[in-house]
Amino acid sequence: MKPFDSIIRTALLPLLLCVPLISGAQSRDEIVSDPRYISGEGTGSTFREADNAALSLITDQIAVAVNSDLTIRQTSGREGKNRTASSTFESVVNTYSQATLTMCARIVLENGPKRYRILRYISLEELGRIFTGREDKIVEMLKIAEKAERELKIADALKYTYWSGLLLSTLPYPNELHYTSAKDGEVLASAWIPAKINDMLGRITVSFGGYDSGSRILGKLVFLYDGQPVTSLDYTYWDGMDWSTVCSAKDGIGAVEFRAGTSVPSIDVKIEYSYESEAHIDSEVEPVVTSLAPVSYPAAFHNDVDLTGSVPDIRAAITPVERQQVNTGALFEAEAASIEEIDAYRVYRTAIGKVCDAVETGDYASVRTLFDEEGYGVFLGLVAYGKARIMDREHLTFLRFQDRVYCRSVKMDFRFPYSGRNFTEDLVFTFDSGSRLITNITFGLESVSVAGIMSKSQWSDAAKMILVDFLETYKTAFALKRLDYISSIFSDDALIITGRVVKRTVVAENRLIGNGEFVVYNRQTKDEYMRNLSASFASKDFINIRFANTDVVKMGKGEDIYAIQIRQDYVSSNYGDSGYLCLIVDAKNPERPLIHVRTWQPEPDPDFGIYGPGNF
Repeated sequence: MKPFDSIIRTALLPLLLCVPLISGAQSRDEIVSDPRYISGEGTGSTFREADNAALSLITDQIAVAVNSDLTIRQTSGREGKNRTASSTFESVVNTYSQATLTMCARIVLENGPKRYRILRYISLEELGRIFTGREDKIVEMLKIAEKAERELKIADALKYTYWSGLLLSTLPYPNELHYTSAKDGEVLASAWIPAKINDMLGRITVSFGGYDSGSRILGKLVFLYDGQPVTSLDYTYWDGMDWSTVCSAKDGIGAVEFRAGTSVPSIDVKIEYSYESEAHIDSEVEPVVTSLAPVSYPAAFHNDVDLTGSVPDIRAAITPVERQQVNTGALFEAEAASIEEIDAYRVYRTAIGKVCDAVETGDYASVRTLFDEEGYGVFLGLVAYGKARIMDREHLTFLRFQDRVYCRSVKMDFRFPYSGRNFTEDLVFTFDSGSRLITNITFGLESVSVAGIMSKSQWSDAAKMILVDFLETYKTAFALKRLDYISSIFSDDALIITGRVVKRTVVAENRLIGNGEFVVYNRQTKDEYMRNLSASFASKDFINIRFANTDVVKMGKGEDIYAIQIRQDYVSSNYGDSGYLCLIVDAKNPERPLIHVRTWQPEPDPDFGIYGPGNF
């Protein structure tokens, strides 16, 4: 693939002399006359007007440069029949011009008060790095997508494959990028990506799982991938009058809501793959997703899903870790249990039924005696998290370990109408086996993540359970904004590194000289981190965290210290990001594991990759 600076030289500067870039504090004339810069000069009655005029000229320069060498794709296969090749090209160029606006250096030539004159400029070398970075991002996304597919996280697999395809279409030579697939070997990305999306969509089956109430208002959909329950998948449905908001299925089960007083024999379901509403989690993906016409994949539609036929066995579509040959504790199986265990089982199951009734009726005080103080506080936070409704309370699995009893697989649907989002969560209730009170409620990890931890044969059962419980409580604490709990799990001297994308700027002789975007890693004290987190929580209506690519490594022999590396998608009402989280957790105290190191980075570092045990 040709480097971008070569493309621009070919387009704009056929007689370019190989002169070195001017260094130091350049003057206006030096920059404008230097053939290795693209520049624009704007004037206006205000600073912003002059600055925008200069940036507009930069955009025009990039458009001219790229136009002569960029392959203009045909618009066939894209939604919107009236889109022309010219408008498609303009959209492609726009994704680059938006990326470069914050990277352009600025010189203020006249600083008002009646007239402002500003020069903006950027080097061809800097523009070339944009293309290289975009190629790297495409490859990284495809790797993430392939791993997600293996773990049946079809939501992530479709999202990152589709986004990588859009990014690919903005490269000047999209048909020259090759990708080494874990399954298919070296492939031509431009042909492989759409085929892969169609293949994944074709492996999904959708069926109706029955109604959840006598009013027939809420029902279940069952989603399988190659006959196995999907770990995660997003979808919308047509109820005969309108399309729903985006809904999330977890471990094979998703919700469907019907209008009161109506009866339909079937519904249409569309599998989500474009994720336009989540594009803001990546500053490079967002302008591409919003600027380019979406690609249509008819295989995403499942028309006429029958609501009148026989209902499949829902339990067959639920695969909690307890049924995956993992010996982690004693299950309450009636045929093998003692009388005391059967009585306890009945107490726990009755308690769960009462809690579910309280959620449906809104009479939360009626179940206060079933919780200890901390557990009831978590419960109140849970029912305040969106419009909560019970989806499935029948297919419960109980697991006893030491002095706790875990009840898994109470499925709940959380809706945020004003934000147009819906989340399905698998709730885990924790009982104290002595008092038989509920001490905690968490959003469960996906089955595949739990199974991955439980499969560590060299670890003790206690360590496995502690880590699963820790990650589930950690995820839930952010969703419910439990600052007290989050503070308690960080050691006072914790190393906390947060990443943010910034623009490197140097001020010299009344000039702002930019040198591109990069990631700054800031070390924060625990107090600083908690103050910032408190302010962030206060500004958000909801937070939902999804984990992918979870890897856990034990550090050292005989030590209960673990490095947890997770790809995290953070979605909230006013902000989102996607990146890699690393937690170094001391699990010697099972009642309160401590985080000694917490790092976040938006993508693997080109030098060392992802923060991990070797960095600390």
